[in-house]
Amino acid sequence: MPLSLPHWSDRYPSRAQLRREVDAMLEAVLEALLGQLGEEAFVGIYAKGSALKPWDGPLDYVPELSDIDVQLVLRDPELLNDIELALGIQAEMERRFFQRVPQPLHLPRPQIMVINPYLSDPRFSPSPAAVVQQLFGKPYTEVHPLTNREAVREADRWGLLEHAKPEDLKAFPLNFIDMPGKYLFHCLRQLTWRVGPTASRVLSLLGRSFEEAWEHNRTHLVGQLEAAGQEQLAADYAGFYLCAWDFFRSGYTDSDSARQAIVHGVRALETGRQVAQEGCAG
Repeated sequence: MPLSLPHWSDRYPSRAQLRREVDAMLEAVLEALLGQLGEEAFVGIYAKGSALKPWDGPLDYVPELSDIDVQLVLRDPELLNDIELALGIQAEMERRFFQRVPQPLHLPRPQIMVINPYLSDPRFSPSPAAVVQQLFGKPYTEVHPLTNREAVREADRWGLLEHAKPEDLKAFPLNFIDMPGKYLFHCLRQLTWRVGPTASRVLSLLGRSFEEAWEHNRTHLVGQLEAAGQEQLAADYAGFYLCAWDFFRSGYTDSDSARQAIVHGVRALETGRQVAQEGCAG
């Protein structure tokens, strides 16, 4: 039986307001980067990730856990190694966000990454151009083109194995045992960047096209996992985000929801690793 995923009901904050706040943070990030560094510093600035995809339901965006992914291609890749410069940009984006939204429902989290070192690394796959917003500079497909689809699939296999290494899975219990209450959010942060791409990577290894695996939101991915016979992975993948939502809605006081999210997330990683291993054996 297909999973029954929640709709965006009155149990959840306004989807429209959350979207406005995401847009406000993205604008604040762009203005802070260009204002502090100048246009000449950039080859390109790009945004991507679940925060920018359609939100069919709460599964597709969890406030403060889902990132706004901003990727930078700099003319000088070492430019942001200066701590005072980096913190000045951070302070400016914070100021500009609260100028736009004085009393937000949440504080969207930008994830800023300088991708110069990874552009020639086959394990760092490009995203489908359809889900990347070009914020400034050269088109994304010029700086990070898709040239080898089979290499992308191998990168997905590597990612499933690398982000669920046995030593990491073994370390999670003692890493998390001493993080009660509000500190559980740090556990979720340690998991989210690992869990997030798991569904897409598994679907890639199961034969889905690059676009089918990577262009869609989580609601769609969960349905595709179920259709591919990965019902338990679909349940754990959805469970991670929906339990994290409950933690957020409680004001980070519902510790049991956070613990349930952790269990779902670790199980999703374990299943992803198993799929990758079976593919290697095959």
